[in-house]
Amino acid sequence: MMSLFYAFLFALPCLASPRHESPYWVFLRDRTATITSAVTIDPHALERRRVRGILGERGDFDLPVSAAYKDAILSIPGVHLRGESRWLNALSIEVDSSALTVIMKLPFVRGIRPVARLERNGRSDRIESREGYPRRTVNQRLTEISRYSEPNPTQPDPAAPDYRMDRAWYGPSLNQVRMVNALEAHFRGNHGAGVRIAVLDGGYRLAHEAFNGLNVIAEYDFINNNDNTDYDPSQDEPGQPNHGTACMSVLGGYAPGNLIGLAHEASFILCKTEYVPTETVVEEDNWVRALEWAESLGADVLSSSLSYKDWYTLADFDGLIPITSRAAQIAYELGMVLCTSAGNEGPQPMTLGAPTDAEGVLSIGALRPNGDLVAFSSRGPTADGRIKPDICAQGVRTACVRPGTWDEYAFWSGTSLSCPVAAGCMALILTEHPDWGPDRIYEAARETASRAHRPDNDWGWGLVNLEEAVHYPSVSGWILDTEGRGIPGLEVRLFGETEAFAIFSDETGFYRFPNLVWGVVRLQVVWQDGSLSPFSTVVVPPSEEVDFMVESE
Repeated sequence: MMSLFYAFLFALPCLASPRHESPYWVFLRDRTATITSAVTIDPHALERRRVRGILGERGDFDLPVSAAYKDAILSIPGVHLRGESRWLNALSIEVDSSALTVIMKLPFVRGIRPVARLERNGRSDRIESREGYPRRTVNQRLTEISRYSEPNPTQPDPAAPDYRMDRAWYGPSLNQVRMVNALEAHFRGNHGAGVRIAVLDGGYRLAHEAFNGLNVIAEYDFINNNDNTDYDPSQDEPGQPNHGTACMSVLGGYAPGNLIGLAHEASFILCKTEYVPTETVVEEDNWVRALEWAESLGADVLSSSLSYKDWYTLADFDGLIPITSRAAQIAYELGMVLCTSAGNEGPQPMTLGAPTDAEGVLSIGALRPNGDLVAFSSRGPTADGRIKPDICAQGVRTACVRPGTWDEYAFWSGTSLSCPVAAGCMALILTEHPDWGPDRIYEAARETASRAHRPDNDWGWGLVNLEEAVHYPSVSGWILDTEGRGIPGLEVRLFGETEAFAIFSDETGFYRFPNLVWGVVRLQVVWQDGSLSPFSTVVVPPSEEVDFMVESE
């Protein structure tokens, strides 16, 4: 099947009526550059493309647009360059109607399209109504937990030593980490080291104590075209970096007792792409430019909370027509894992925007702290009938830093907050499986989520279960006595079509065979007296659970 990248080169874009001094994409028919003029690609990116991509290490996607074509277009009066996309072989320009007419007649121009804009409304993330929570040390949290118990039959015992320590160490961020079952990965020492995460947002204030250990390897402001993604009062409005700072802290914050980011040992590439004043539109070309730049620097995972709707109709959200969706698909084919917010336009169906409609993007819905789906989380399907969102994470009362402070914290709500939770989970999967391509990661994330047996356009495949995704596909279960108690130290044997393994149940009676080869497997337990249980036969994938119980005498 022809990849989307090559299919796009031969597809004619939809035309829109030109407007005076408007931003437009200009798509070019061919390239005049040779591979010697290709942009510099980081070795980490080349390795990612080789191991996880399907387009190869090098290709036309690394060639700049034709300098001759660009010069010819920019020489026309009334044309000003905004940016360019080598992936799409296109320029984004500011142009008046008379110049646009001239451009459309150029023989090397394949087509034009208005630059889509971010749709703003009153259903944005609940950032103005955020609720602060008190800063505490780990010892202070332990003292509070010892003094006040919170019995709840649906939660672990608050008095249990391990749970008490988790609550003290993670503070109010414990729930968003525990909901996606990421604690075990953290306990194994997996905090995202070795993974590069690109974050696209409005800016980042990193003077907060939770960012003291943050590893930022690159940053760029695609609004003002400089390398400063922090707040700059000479060019930014007040509040410009608030949203990005909060989302960034969910991924990379580290302040024991207050906030533990899902992947705080990852390396980060920060892109400033959104201008926050409500009267100012945000164009999609900044997003495309940022994604191409981050990919060239070796980004493995993307976390982005923007959604573009202006200039598009519901019928356009098929993953092919929106420009950001096309760019996202190319990044996926180059081996990137992409997480974008589903949006806050629910509960009506087909309330998604771009690029979350792309097939190569994980669209992230939002849940309440108790695991219920929140009404504002956008719903699918896409225009071509695919299920969206893909997966969900906590997006209500998500613990973050309070931007503009150095030691304060707050709860924020919105799918913008569930997105970095999910992106952090994808980074943890990559840390344990650096050879997994995005297709395998997406399958593992979907098929181990809470509603994998009945995905729909409200929940997608459901709440992320990181621990199960890391081991997918697996066979696991419990070895139990006649009273339902786990039996430790018993041998469990697995016979596959091409392999055989034996493991022992742990101190709780639990066993797991992880990351199995697909096919039929048979399992058998060696009981304490040396007798063998009957075989149990299952097919993987998906992951399966098989329990064994001692038979009554």
